Amino acid sequence: MQNLDATTATAATTAELTQLLHAIAGRLSGEVPAELPGFGVAQSLGGALLFNCHYAAFTGEGRYYDLALSQLQAIMGRLDPHSYQSHAGSKYYQELAELGALLDYLVRAGHLDWDAEPLLRQFDVLLEARLAPCLAANNLEIVHGALSVGQYFRRRLPHSAAARRVLTTLLDHLQASQEGDEEQGYYWTCHVIKEPRVYTSLSHGSAMIINFVAALAEVGFEPAKCTRLLRYASRFVLQTRMDPAQFLSSIPIWRGRLEPTPNLGLLYGDPSTAFALARAGKVLADDALLAEAIAIALPSTRADAPHAPFPHEASVYYGTSGAYLVYDGLHRLTGVADFARAGARWLAATPAQAVFHNDALNFSSNYHQVSQNSLVQLGFNFGLLGIGLTLLHALSGRRQSLDEFIWLA
Repeated sequence: MQNLDATTATAATTAELTQLLHAIAGRLSGEVPAELPGFGVAQSLGGALLFNCHYAAFTGEGRYYDLALSQLQAIMGRLDPHSYQSHAGSKYYQELAELGALLDYLVRAGHLDWDAEPLLRQFDVLLEARLAPCLAANNLEIVHGALSVGQYFRRRLPHSAAARRVLTTLLDHLQASQEGDEEQGYYWTCHVIKEPRVYTSLSHGSAMIINFVAALAEVGFEPAKCTRLLRYASRFVLQTRMDPAQFLSSIPIWRGRLEPTPNLGLLYGDPSTAFALARAGKVLADDALLAEAIAIALPSTRADAPHAPFPHEASVYYGTSGAYLVYDGLHRLTGVADFARAGARWLAATPAQAVFHNDALNFSSNYHQVSQNSLVQLGFNFGLLGIGLTLLHALSGRRQSLDEFIWLA
């Protein structure tokens, strides 16, 4: 097994994190593997399939690939939409997009020796048909809306004729539905929350759209459309800036929310918003935008900065795992060592978040009613699977990367 690079963690921390990883594997994939519903990644059995493939590659223990194969077989028996049952707010097409992206990744990364194309072509048909209802409802969400479909088809571009149709339609819709102008920048109002808001964040907002469009630009898709959207959407985010000396953060979670904002997770906060801006800066070859993105995120890296994930949180969405992953992504994009050091600090804080009394190794999430839902405590977004996969990402030196599943690749 690998020790983390010196810029990422000390040897002692590596040993402690490795011990936690093995404990998580024992809880999730031991003699009696954890039972998870559904077939997607976020809260379902697909997340466990990903964990076991990454853990098998990390440890060299083939029995975890055997377990992953049995989980894949179970997933194939759960795809009938007529018998689908929602859990923890999941939706059938959300899980289908997650599973499609997972299968594409597992084959491409060499974890799965299987021709998934016949199945994925069926997914193509179902998910292409899903785009129109999402756009009609102004649902651009990346978890269960139009960008969820877009994320799937971005992976399918080399293989699917439907991918180009879907992504062109989606880019055209983003242009047609944009608000604002070139002077103030372009933005999109979130309509899936009870009170419509203009979010700036990687969840619901401008950073979500900027990050998605930048990913399309990176593979050369519709460069003129992508360039225009990136330039003016980034301009809008920068024009929302507020005084971090007064409000802790430089960017409000949504336009007009001038309140102290200490968020430091994957979904909300300066680091993840800055990641999207930095990605746009790289795509546009805009050194000034890249420098502004770095300047927005850097103050949060100080050990004494009043920024933090939610208290007692180790989850990918809201906790130390997500904070580490975002800083690791910023370091990968920019090469700024302060981001690596900040990520290491939050990663090393992960074991100390096990302060609950439950069968998820005492980890839980403060988000809504997760602490009352034992299945969600085990899942990817809020629970043990996400923590374990984050540890594998770090301890393997990114060889078992999680970036594709948290929108950072």
